[in-house]
Amino acid sequence: MTYASVDDMVSRFGETEVLRFSAGDGPLPETIIPARIEQALADASARIDSYLRRRYTVPLAAPVPDVIVRAACTLARYDLAMGGDREPTEQMRLAQRDTIAWLEKIASGQATLEGAAPIAPSSGARSSDRDATFGSRAGGGL
Repeated sequence: MTYASVDDMVSRFGETEVLRFSAGDGPLPETIIPARIEQALADASARIDSYLRRRYTVPLAAPVPDVIVRAACTLARYDLAMGGDREPTEQMRLAQRDTIAWLEKIASGQATLEGAAPIAPSSGARSSDRDATFGSRAGGGL
């Protein structure tokens, strides 16, 4: 499951930029070719899940929190801006770095993700219906 769509990318970064990203290294197409954008969004979503799975059930259930949609778009944009004759801008680098730092805080428990289902904590204590392997003596000891 991807956390963002091509339309999310267009609304955040503009049609011209997404059109350039969809073209790869070739000439600019007349319309957005979604395959490259969708792949980058899938990769970004998988990366996000790698941080979230320590504390939340992934993939996140719909509706996906807006901050995750934004994170997916930011990571996908950075990846799409690399390769061939393209290089991410400083703004893209900083946004990607900030997004990763935020995801690391979520993974470590320093930040939370509102609206996401946390993983149920294990109680640590367990019981068993098996017979005891060792018994105790009346006077103590085994």
